Amino acid sequence: MKQEFYHGKVKQYNPEKGFGFIATAEGEIFFHISDYPATDGEPKRNEKVKFLVQENEGKFKAIKIERVDPNPAKTKKNKILAHNESITSELLSNFRR
Repeated sequence: MKQEFYHGKVKQYNPEKGFGFIATAEGEIFFHISDYPATDGEPKRNEKVKFLVQENEGKFKAIKIERVDPNPAKTKKNKILAHNESITSELLSNFRR
């Protein structure tokens, strides 16, 4: 059975207690910092995330949380600019020969 990723935004996070809540279209869901990607630092309010849901004794918890690119259009634009710069540099180096 395939598990479905849900999307939401970090509503609140308490660093002293190590947990918080993610707001989704269906409502709020609990998360623990141990289920957050350690390499990305602490969760920030309104940060977009995707996650799987695990049920435990009638309560739901977000697991395998991943950050979602907050501005995919800007990221794509930056990649295109970098690619264009590399092409321009290569063409210019050919003219200099």
